[in-house]
Amino acid sequence: MATATIQAAERNNVSVALANIQPSNYNPRKNFDEKSLAELADSIRQQGVLQAIGIRPIADTDRFEIVFGERRYRASLMAGLEEIPAVILDVSDETAEELAVTENLQRKDVTPIEEANAYQKLIESGRHDVHSLAVQFGKNETYIRTRLKFVSLIPEIAALLDADEITVSVATEICRYGEDVQKDIYDKHLSEEVRYNSWRGLKAAEVAKNIERSYTTDLNRYSFDKTVCLSCPHNTNNMMLFCEGGCGNCANRKCLEDMNTAYVVEKAVQLMEQHPEVPLCKNMYQCNQEAVNSLTDMGFEVENEVHSNTYPEMPEAPEKEDYETAEEYEKAQSEYERKVTDYNAKCEDIRCKSEAGEIIPYIRIDYSDAVCCYVRKNLLLAVKDKENEKNVSPIEKLEKQDKRNKEIALEKTVEDTKSEIMEIDMSETKFGADEEKMMYFFLLSSLRKEHFEAMGIENDERYYYLDGEDKMKIIANLTGRQKAIIRRDFLLANFKNASGANATASLLLDFAKKHMPDRLAEIQNGHNEVYEKRHQRIEEKIAVLSVQEKAKQEDAPTEDSQPEAVEQPEEQPQTEEVAA
Repeated sequence: MATATIQAAERNNVSVALANIQPSNYNPRKNFDEKSLAELADSIRQQGVLQAIGIRPIADTDRFEIVFGERRYRASLMAGLEEIPAVILDVSDETAEELAVTENLQRKDVTPIEEANAYQKLIESGRHDVHSLAVQFGKNETYIRTRLKFVSLIPEIAALLDADEITVSVATEICRYGEDVQKDIYDKHLSEEVRYNSWRGLKAAEVAKNIERSYTTDLNRYSFDKTVCLSCPHNTNNMMLFCEGGCGNCANRKCLEDMNTAYVVEKAVQLMEQHPEVPLCKNMYQCNQEAVNSLTDMGFEVENEVHSNTYPEMPEAPEKEDYETAEEYEKAQSEYERKVTDYNAKCEDIRCKSEAGEIIPYIRIDYSDAVCCYVRKNLLLAVKDKENEKNVSPIEKLEKQDKRNKEIALEKTVEDTKSEIMEIDMSETKFGADEEKMMYFFLLSSLRKEHFEAMGIENDERYYYLDGEDKMKIIANLTGRQKAIIRRDFLLANFKNASGANATASLLLDFAKKHMPDRLAEIQNGHNEVYEKRHQRIEEKIAVLSVQEKAKQEDAPTEDSQPEAVEQPEEQPQTEEVAA
C-alpha cells in the first residue's frame, strides 16, 4: 500500500541541497544511534547515497520536508555532502505521515516504544484499525495490540524498555496496570537506586505473579455487583489472553474500596427501610469503618456488636445438568429438600423467639456486606443493659413493653396489608392526587444531589441520602418545577443503561436533542468524522478488490473454450432378472 502511494505521488528524482531540507514531526523514530550514523556517514563518503530519500515541498517556500529517509539525511550531513538524491512527492499531510511511519516501521532497529507510538498514530488517523495494521505489516493482531499497550507505559519504564534494561515480555506484564501501579513498581523494584527486592532480570511470569500478589485483590471477596468490573481494564481477567475464570483480581484498590463501601452503605440503608425498627451494629472483628462513618454522618446510630448470629441462608436448588446420572440428581434433590425443611424450621424458630422477645434483631455492618442478624436478649441485657435495668422501675418496664406491643401491631398490619393489596383490582379506579404524591415519593430515589436544594433540602457535603422523612416533606407541597426536576432525574438515572443501538439509547439521543442540541451535534460530528475516514478507507479497499475480481473473471476460460463433453451412452433399462 505504501509503495503504491509513493509511485502514484512521485514527481521526479533529483538532487536537492541539504541546506534546503528539514526533518518533519511525522517520523516515529526519535533516537538515532550515533555510532551507527557515523558508520553510515563513512559509507556515504565512499559510495554516496545509494537510495534516494523522500521529501515534499513546504508551501510558500523553496524548502522541503523529509517524508522518509531522515537517517540518510543526518548521515549525509555528517559526511559533509551538500546535496542528496531525493524523490519529490506531492502528498497530503495525512499521506506524508503514513509514509513516514510505514517506512520507519520496516527498519530493523526501531524500538518497541517507537513502534507503539507509530501504530497509535496510524490508528488515530482513522485510516487503519488493528486488523489492517496486522495485514500491512505482516504481524498478527495480538502483536499489534500488545505494542499499542506500550503507549500507556510511564516514561521511566518506557526508557528501560528502549534501553533493553527490561524485556518486551516484562513490559507487556507491567503495561496492563495503571499509572499509579507502574510508578510504584518503578520506584520500589526497577529504579537504579533499588538495592533489595529488585525485579530486574526476573522472567515475565515471575513479574506477573509479583504484581498480582502485591497490587491486586480478588474480586470474589466482595459482594457488590461486579457487572462494571467485567469490562474494566483494571480487572486482571481483561489483562490476559487466557484467564482462569471467576471475577478476576482488581488492580485499582481505591476504586475497589469505594465501590465496596458504597455497596455496604446502600445495602444497610435498604435493610433499614425494610425494617425501620431494627437498629444498626458493627461487626466486632471485621467491620467496614468507612461505611460506619458514612452511616453516622447520615444521622444513623451504629452500636457496638454484642455476639450475634446471622440468619440462615436459603439452600440452593441443584441443577439437573450438573449431574451425570438421574440417580445422582435425585439424591441431590432429596438432600436439597431436607435442607429446605431444616431452613424453614430454623426460620420459624427465630420468628417465634422474636415475637416472644427472646431475641433482638440487628442489621450488622461487616467488611463487605450488611446482613440481618439477631442477639439473644439475655446476652444483650447481661452485657449492655445490666446496669440500666437496675434503675428502671416496674411501671417504666410495663410502659416500654406496651410501646413495643403497639409497634408490633403496626408491623403486622403492614405485613398483612402488603400480602393482600396485590390481589385487589384497581384498574377502573381513577388515579388520584394522593397516588401521584406516592409516585413522586418513589421517583425521589433517583434525585441527584445537586437538586436537593431545589427541593428545600440543605445541600450538606456529607449528606447524600434522602430518608423517608425527607421525601414525605418534599411531596407534601410539590411545585411544577420540582415535579419536572424529579421526573427528569428519574429519566437520567435510567439512561445509564443506554448502550449501542438499544431502545434506551434512542430515547437518550432524543432527550439530548431537546436539551443540548449543539453539544449533541458536536459529539455526533466528531465520531462521524472518524467513521467517514474509515469508511473512505474501506471503499478504497473494496474498489481495489472489485478490480481484481473483475480481472479474474475476464481471465477465466469461457464456455466456448471448454472441451466438448463426451457423449455418454443412454442408460439401458434394467431387465426384471437384473432388477431381481
